[in-house]
Amino acid sequence: SVLAANAGYWLGISLAAQKDFKGAMVAQQEVVAKHPKSPKAPDALLAIASMQAELGDAGSARDTLEDVIAKYPGTEAAAKARSRLPPARR
Repeated sequence: SVLAANAGYWLGISLAAQKDFKGAMVAQQEVVAKHPKSPKAPDALLAIASMQAELGDAGSARDTLEDVIAKYPGTEAAAKARSRLPPARR
């Protein structure tokens, strides 16, 4: 369905709201893997970075933010990712 990426993204957000960060990351990773050209893919990566940070994995969160910028330049998600990186990494 054309709405599959959107549904997967919101499933991930719902799981994160319930503090199921690992399940939420799986849902978001599926969005990125199955629908890389969807407008929700950069948002899913940004959500993954937030969850990685929440789980205390700052290095992976930083790497994921850099992936958002590299894979989806010019998107609102990339702008948000840039603002979340330390100044030396932007």
